[in-house]
Amino acid sequence: MSSCQPPDPTHHFALKYQARRAAKKKFGPVHGLPLARRASSLLLEHARDQMRVLEVGAGDRRMKDHLQRKYPGIRYESLDPDPEGPHDYRRWDQVPEGYDLIFAFEVLEHIPAKQLPEFLWQMQRRLRPGGVLLLSTPNVYCPHRYLYDATHCTPLCYDELAGLVELSGLEVQAIYRTYHEPWLRKVVRRWLFGWLFRLLMLDYAPQIVLVARKAVVPSRQAA
Repeated sequence: MSSCQPPDPTHHFALKYQARRAAKKKFGPVHGLPLARRASSLLLEHARDQMRVLEVGAGDRRMKDHLQRKYPGIRYESLDPDPEGPHDYRRWDQVPEGYDLIFAFEVLEHIPAKQLPEFLWQMQRRLRPGGVLLLSTPNVYCPHRYLYDATHCTPLCYDELAGLVELSGLEVQAIYRTYHEPWLRKVVRRWLFGWLFRLLMLDYAPQIVLVARKAVVPSRQAA
């Protein structure tokens, strides 16, 4: 699918199942995905000083301070339709291109499924070549994480999300499960009862974080 054109819904969903199967083959079963402490820790790993960063669905913009404490030179901007928040942009048509990093934490599950391809495409087209996209969403194998909020309308399995991101024109590089608990609870859930979670097709990790990158187009050699 071309990254220069918005997705065609008919063509897009014809390819969705194929893309999802490819993602499942690439990353394996959910219980084999690596664990990370928090989505914010992965964000700090991929951020660098002087980057131009866009947060989508920024809420109270707390991530700005989180980023700039470690990287004071980061140029942070936010997109959020909330009219009361101090955001830089309210709509996609106001957002320029050329970001080094874009992230949206706990946003996708609030978007109707039919709108997700367009939403993902809007993010990828605003990344510069080589730019990074980070997305987090509730882990559907940890059902209470998704069900506790009545505003959640789209459950996204990790392989389905990866397939959609690939179809938007990005390359998915990694998918993590996040889990941060006291050590005793971690031992009980991960080591003593890990077999039971696998047997029941459930997971103790409440969140999925996906990392994708926009391809760098090689420059043409002078004739």
